[in-house]
Amino acid sequence: MRYYIQRDFPSLFDFDSFFNDFFESSSDRFPPVDVFETDNAYVIEAEVPGYKEDDIKIFCKNRVLTISSDAVTKERENGFITEEISLPSFQRSFQLPDDADEDMVSATSENGILSITISKKEKKEPKRIEVKIN
Repeated sequence: MRYYIQRDFPSLFDFDSFFNDFFESSSDRFPPVDVFETDNAYVIEAEVPGYKEDDIKIFCKNRVLTISSDAVTKERENGFITEEISLPSFQRSFQLPDDADEDMVSATSENGILSITISKKEKKEPKRIEVKIN
């Protein structure tokens, strides 16, 4: 949800930014991602430190790629003084371009970075049709 104020004069305080930051959930941006394109594929890299292979789900349906995970609870012995590390649940979705091949998606994870590669479809050249004149 975004909050916008129409102003014809400069503001002394940045109320617009305050309300936008307040109403926008930080979970909408977790995990942070980089998306880039190569000649043959689209690549999404997401920060997922601490998550294991079984914790992360990747689905591709109707030209939408979704990355998600349920909250991960760590089994620890009692006696720790401070507990600040958490692995929250998340879900991020990405609309795929028309030339992305949903059937050719692969994923790897190394050093806390999940890398998802979506191959591009081969470009088909227009087929030339001969005209026969009798």
